[in-house]
Amino acid sequence: MVDKYEAYMKNLPVIPEVATRILRIAEDKLDISFKELEEIIKVDPGLTVKILRIANSALYARQREIKSLQMAITLLGFKNIKSLVLLVTASNTFARYKKTAFYQSFWKHSILSAFFAKHIALRCNKKEQSEEVFLGAMLHSIGRVAFFNSDQEKYQSIATEAESTGVDLEKLEKEAYGMDHKELDASILKGWNFPDLYVDVARENESENITSVHKALIIIVSVASLLVDIHVLKKQCPARQNLLATLFRHTSLKESDLDYYQHNFIDDLKKDPMFQECQALFGISS
Repeated sequence: MVDKYEAYMKNLPVIPEVATRILRIAEDKLDISFKELEEIIKVDPGLTVKILRIANSALYARQREIKSLQMAITLLGFKNIKSLVLLVTASNTFARYKKTAFYQSFWKHSILSAFFAKHIALRCNKKEQSEEVFLGAMLHSIGRVAFFNSDQEKYQSIATEAESTGVDLEKLEKEAYGMDHKELDASILKGWNFPDLYVDVARENESENITSVHKALIIIVSVASLLVDIHVLKKQCPARQNLLATLFRHTSLKESDLDYYQHNFIDDLKKDPMFQECQALFGISS
């Protein structure tokens, strides 16, 4: 299965070892102490500095400055640290592409989807899974990066055609590559040894027929992604609007919640220091 995607997977930068070591830790069987987590992170001084800076942002304001990784890990907890590690390493890994139109668009959608998904999870009483949906949403289209890196002009043309004509992006990708980015997303994350949840989110997001045992979380990520595209990035597509309405009915959200996400959430999000830090990491404008 992996052989089919190798030509595209090799166009992705290598994820730093410090990130993969942390991301592979099973969250339901944490047999690693905070001290060991600190030892993994501090191998990368640049990562350490950025995590401390974010930990000291207004979102995590404390009466005294957070000066050590140990304090940051204790205050933020494992799952928040895991998200920060991925955010920082992703921004570093793709730094040389930061100014391209594709990457600006890609990361804007991914970061917004992550924050929408986390907030929706909290509102759906899924606090324990809120960081998982955050990461799942951030990674759910990573296959698009592999396509773009393989031939930037070709993929940009496909993306532009999908946006201007309303033709389904996955349909155009299949015609051009023999697969769509969802297939590639799942293969990449599986190749990186990510937990099954993230692989399933990548493969089945924005689908009406979700077969994964993680269906509830995949629906949250899908609703978040659709809300971002339709109501923040203003990509109008009747089929996707209908899909949003269908998937929304499978959440525990109310109509008043939908109205909030459609009209007010983005304004509140722009005031969030953590979101502002993410924008700065990826060089994304509001």
